[in-house]
Amino acid sequence: MQLSDDKKLYLLYRVEPGCLGPTGAQMIEAFCEYANQQLSAPSFAQYHFTPRFDKSKAERQYSVNSKLLSEQHAHAYLAHFNTNKDDFEELLDEQLTQAIDSFLQC
Repeated sequence: MQLSDDKKLYLLYRVEPGCLGPTGAQMIEAFCEYANQQLSAPSFAQYHFTPRFDKSKAERQYSVNSKLLSEQHAHAYLAHFNTNKDDFEELLDEQLTQAIDSFLQC
């Protein structure tokens, strides 16, 4: 079943510059562009990676059709697709770590 974009879970992931090492602040925007091209979301979701320069903003922000989801609603939405939120985030973090390694080797 193919979901239309307005029904997909949208994850805005703010990436810490420090994850790229001591010079991460200079590379974080290029890395986010790289991650947006390289990392594929499941069929029910979309990812967007952006630098996290403002620590007051959450690292992960979930929404559907531009409406922000609470933690509880994000859990429920993922459960609808037989996906545990913690497992979903852990898998994404592993993919992000691999993307960082690949990016730094370029």
